Amino acid sequence: MNKYLNPVNYLNYFTKKIKAFIKIREEKNINNINYLENKLNPIKNVDELLNFHFGTYSDSKHINKDMFEILLKHFLGSSLNILETGSAAHGTKSSMLFANYVTIFGGKFDTVDTNPQIKNFYSFLESRNVQFHTQASTKFINNLKDNYINSLDLIYLDSFDLDINNPGPSQDHGLNEFLLLNTKLKKGTLIAIDDTPISYELFGIAQNNKFNFIPGKGRLVLDFLEKNPNLYEILYHNYSVVLKKL
Repeated sequence: MNKYLNPVNYLNYFTKKIKAFIKIREEKNINNINYLENKLNPIKNVDELLNFHFGTYSDSKHINKDMFEILLKHFLGSSLNILETGSAAHGTKSSMLFANYVTIFGGKFDTVDTNPQIKNFYSFLESRNVQFHTQASTKFINNLKDNYINSLDLIYLDSFDLDINNPGPSQDHGLNEFLLLNTKLKKGTLIAIDDTPISYELFGIAQNNKFNFIPGKGRLVLDFLEKNPNLYEILYHNYSVVLKKL
């Protein structure tokens, strides 16, 4: 009972409440089109966009920050056609990053996820050139026209959450997505696959790897490329992997 009579405890309690309230207000303010338009208008290059995104919507120390820098800087601020599977409303918030990229530099961004709440959450971002779709990614890709797939400059595969104790379903799904796209892509297209670490330790967990391979969404894609080495160049491999179509 005495702890509630201590004014320091009262102060700490109300400080936490105020911080939580401020955080909610800030999140509400940054997730609206008026805020975005004001912040995006002054951005002139990819570096400025990346700094804004990871300083506002994500974490500058996120394990995938380097990967996104490599992806977007590769194209030097040119107009891009981007496809994402597994729309992201947390973590790096890649969907927000890609949507803002095409808003500033031009192009088209399509992202697909089975969760309808993500489309609802990002409704303020949608336009003729930014579209959120609710569907299984393999079905969505299978229905795409060949000329659309051939027009893609950048693909980010991040659907079907990886269970490192049972990675098979996620790995199979990642390979299926890749194979549906592979033969229809133009030379120079970049494909990034999340949760495909070069080292098991990058998962950041205490348990040992019980497999004779490193689990990952793109594990079977990498196995496929080992057997077909002239199809893609690996531009980057850390927690995620970036491939360039040859």
